[in-house]
Amino acid sequence: MQHTVLISDKFDKEGVERLKSAGKFEVIYKEGHSREEMLSVIDQAEALIIRSATKADKEVIEKASKLKLIIRAGVGVDNIDIPEASRRGIIVMNAPGGNSVSTAEQAISLLTSMARNIPQANQSMHEGKWEKKKFKGTELTGKTLGVVGLGRIGKEVVKRAKGLRMNVLGFDPYIPAEALSHLEIDIVAKEEIIKQSDFITVHTPLTDTTRDFVSKDNLKDLKKGVRLINCARGGIYNEEAVLEGLKSGQIAGAALDVFTEEPLPADFPLIGMDNVVLTPHLGASTGEAEFAVAMESIDELIEFFDTGVARNALNFPSIDPDSLDYLKPFFQGGEKAGKLLAHFVGGDVKTVELNYKGTIAGYKCDPVTTAILKGVLSVALGDDQLNYVNAPVFAKERGVRVHENKSEDPDTYKSSVDIKLEATSGKTATLKFTAINSEPLVVSMNDLPIEFKPEGILILCENNDVPGVVGAIGSYLGQENVNIASIELARKKGGNARSVLVVDDLLTADQLKRMNELSHIVSAIQVDLREG
Repeated sequence: MQHTVLISDKFDKEGVERLKSAGKFEVIYKEGHSREEMLSVIDQAEALIIRSATKADKEVIEKASKLKLIIRAGVGVDNIDIPEASRRGIIVMNAPGGNSVSTAEQAISLLTSMARNIPQANQSMHEGKWEKKKFKGTELTGKTLGVVGLGRIGKEVVKRAKGLRMNVLGFDPYIPAEALSHLEIDIVAKEEIIKQSDFITVHTPLTDTTRDFVSKDNLKDLKKGVRLINCARGGIYNEEAVLEGLKSGQIAGAALDVFTEEPLPADFPLIGMDNVVLTPHLGASTGEAEFAVAMESIDELIEFFDTGVARNALNFPSIDPDSLDYLKPFFQGGEKAGKLLAHFVGGDVKTVELNYKGTIAGYKCDPVTTAILKGVLSVALGDDQLNYVNAPVFAKERGVRVHENKSEDPDTYKSSVDIKLEATSGKTATLKFTAINSEPLVVSMNDLPIEFKPEGILILCENNDVPGVVGAIGSYLGQENVNIASIELARKKGGNARSVLVVDDLLTADQLKRMNELSHIVSAIQVDLREG
């Protein structure tokens, strides 16, 4: 089976040829499509690879009826409508590793160029001038550099700045300070970066947290004479605030590679200012980076269509290959367990409580949580519109509260997952499942020990614990010509008993209704857990 891939922006030729030669893909590529050209063919594509020029916005996504995957060949994804992609079940990935060194080197280049006025001096020299006094600079040694964002690129910048003997401060709104101790720099709050830094460089995505990191509100708090570098995304520094700071002298200089509007409009106010260095989004523009990003993107695409693994996914709980084998039965069993339990409480679930115990608690369990959510929501929403991408989106939209706890101390089993659901009606239900021989196995339900595989057509019965009920159930199903493949029983002496029957055929609504009317039956629920 061939998959159609649209590469809408200019892309490394070797990457295009590698994809074509794989033999599994039909590639649509012409060294850059106009928006109109892309819209005319997007309905054919199962995968879309873009760089910074293409905007994968709502209009594009709505027309992409077959699309399963969008890959941004690079880091920034502000040109992709991720919420809309998620709602439509489209996985969004980026390729963050390929241009880390290139972008870090661009930031350091802008840092040194700005400190020593190199672009301005170069221009002056080409104009036949010798203005030595005009371009007096500042040394970097001993100065304080604030690095905002300590992911791949930020870490590379830190290494190089330490080599320049700068005092480096770090801030990251997403990474705990203890996870950054190996950098051997001071991790401080945003306010300290603002107050103490002689230079500030940003290496984060553009989010509500990072937007306007420097703004008119905190302009006065900046260290007098600070210099700003941005090779990340336009909008992290408020451009109007930067202009105001440059004019007042609060900001001594700015070196910008990215902007809120690209290409720059002719009336962009920073054009022509002596203390500003501007470059046209060159962070990833090296031959080495373009090749590395292309190869990383192609690796991700091939791996996804071969194995289903979504590496570097931004809206999908990716399972890395090392964890895949261990988590697979929990991933598969979680969806079915969630669906089974949601049927039991009536489908309209308001709370999902998950407890991961034992070895599994040491893994990233997001994929399992998402699989359980998909199963839980399928009872109310159906299977057709749900997948592993949009299940968390639908859960949030419906106000479903999800609580996840982990303990690496096992109970009876080496690894197990406890699920508790509460419906809007107030009805609750619990289930524990584990994996035996790489197969999911339910080991208790509603606090009663009972073992069964979550698969096939199941009938869950609750009945008064009196003699003859199991025989009555068997007789009834026999009369209805429904064959029982297996039956598992559980009871609490003095209370109700439970049974889980695996049957060969679905009962009609009328058959299930009559089964619920049998003597001593409290409830009988049918759940179809067959594949597809």
